[in-house]
Amino acid sequence: MKIIASIKLFLTFVLLSFASLVHAEAMLFTDHPLVGKIWDMNSRSFIDEATLLARINTADVLLLGETHDNPQHHELQQKLLKARIASGARPALMPALMMEQLDIESQPALDRALAGSNRDEVLNSVTKLIKFADWQFYRPLLAIAIDNKLPVIAANIPSQRLQPVIWNGFAAYDAEELKRLDVEQVWSESRQKYLVTHMGGAHCGQLRDELRAGLSRSQRLRDALMVDSAVSSIGRGVVGIIGSSHARRDIGLPIYFAARVPAARIFSIGFVEVSPGRTDPGTYEADSATGDAPYDVIWFTPRVARTDPCADLGKPKEVKP
Repeated sequence: MKIIASIKLFLTFVLLSFASLVHAEAMLFTDHPLVGKIWDMNSRSFIDEATLLARINTADVLLLGETHDNPQHHELQQKLLKARIASGARPALMPALMMEQLDIESQPALDRALAGSNRDEVLNSVTKLIKFADWQFYRPLLAIAIDNKLPVIAANIPSQRLQPVIWNGFAAYDAEELKRLDVEQVWSESRQKYLVTHMGGAHCGQLRDELRAGLSRSQRLRDALMVDSAVSSIGRGVVGIIGSSHARRDIGLPIYFAARVPAARIFSIGFVEVSPGRTDPGTYEADSATGDAPYDVIWFTPRVARTDPCADLGKPKEVKP
């Protein structure tokens, strides 16, 4: 019964989260002094757009970590994708667009749609494959891909494929496949502690320990499998449209890309919403699983006005410092 209650809580959180996305209406703190600024997390200094563009154009893997319902994050993704295409860094090969918003099982349908000759029909067909609530935010990115004939990689893993790992551990998954994906090889106690703690905060602090650990395993496997979907495209370049936690260098896709292709140049950008009264860029995303910077740079944006999915559960939301 306790496990069933945990499942109900998890499903309730997911439904409330989607509701908060749908009802996001306004942008907050647009006059915050950090809005629009780019913070280099390694040098701990601000950089300008020209410097950032020069850096992304040399990356084999460019990860653009978003908050899914923030329209400014998607506008910046479009800007950077266009800049990456225009750079001419690989004139013979356009980068592949890897998208968390498309399930990997839709790849055959996606490829068939992209092979079409009518641009508007192709865009409509591809957009219909998006599983996210705010699907309209991703249509412009897909339009850029179609107009420039970019390969599009459907990277997300359907939840049903991850259920055995959530409830029964990695023993429920093929051991050789886990080894090939480097799931265990890249992991550490500090990463595990961080991810389990973060998983609890992301679900209003109400998850039972076994579900918290199970969801942490599923995120690790999801990240490894998303990398697996794109690793063969590194030679031409990959631009990843993913959630901010997946873009983190300490726990997300970068550690699996680095393990699979050690020579790959990986650049991770986290789009970060500002908070009132916090004007020191060093206080944002300061927590790390390994002590290293979780992103190469963070780009500050206004915050979306959204409802708190934890409020209806009667519990305060745990927010990262």
